[in-house]
Amino acid sequence: MSLTGISGIGKTTLAAQLIQQIKDDFEYVVWHSLEASPTFAEFEDNLIQFFSQSEKLDLSENNQKGLPLIKYLQKHRCLVVLDDIHNLFINGEFAGKYKQGYEEYRNLFQQIEKLSHQSCFILIGWEQPREVPLNSKNPLIRSLQLKGLDVAGGREILKDYGLEEFDNWEALIQRYQGNPLYLKTVATLIQDLGGWASELLPHDTILLPEDLKDVLERQCDRISPLEKQVILLLAQESKPVNLAKLLENSIIPATDLLNAIQSLSRRCLIEQQANFYTISLVLKEYLITAIKLAQ
Repeated sequence: MSLTGISGIGKTTLAAQLIQQIKDDFEYVVWHSLEASPTFAEFEDNLIQFFSQSEKLDLSENNQKGLPLIKYLQKHRCLVVLDDIHNLFINGEFAGKYKQGYEEYRNLFQQIEKLSHQSCFILIGWEQPREVPLNSKNPLIRSLQLKGLDVAGGREILKDYGLEEFDNWEALIQRYQGNPLYLKTVATLIQDLGGWASELLPHDTILLPEDLKDVLERQCDRISPLEKQVILLLAQESKPVNLAKLLENSIIPATDLLNAIQSLSRRCLIEQQANFYTISLVLKEYLITAIKLAQ
């Protein structure tokens, strides 16, 4: 199973809640962060040490190394959570392309799909491996791209900052797509400035606190040059556009455009509405501001 979504949308929080509900169905539960980009050998050794110690096996120098990781996953019912999986992939290329030296993770994900075993993986990140299709026909593989909180959930966040009663609070939640991180950074800015900034919000202003700009910059820095061209085209559109119009408005070859759209979708940076594509108001404001600063 993969959980993807833009930064701050609540992927890790949701996964933690899920694990609390299902942990008793597994012999082992392992949560492994990939933030430091461990090599596959390091990752595999850590998990094998965990499993072998639980089995009370002697893995001293005089004894053979433990079984390959996939054997433990077949022998035991394990739940393995890999957080920040996007750190396995290279910046500046289409989504899901592994960094040099990290290709062995691909082999593991392929084995998990093809071989018989009784374990479960949850992959969390800004983008998912190409080995996990967005719309897989395999009933054992699920991909969930998280959306923001509903109005009630968003209001609970604003309530914590004393903003639940200001005019147009519902529009504020929708403007920031119910993203918990976005709402918290904007609410903190308003709170720090004594609340006066809330006067701007009913006028469709998109506020971009520095913390929020940093988050958006980290995600946008990952995209390839072709993706950057496409997302800038979308930023200049006032409403969702279809592929025909995108092709008409750009000099990008059709194949490259389609690949860029697919990659941006995998990164959760564009939204599809039927056959039309758009980007969020927050991302649009960030990109337009970045373009102006670059000129």
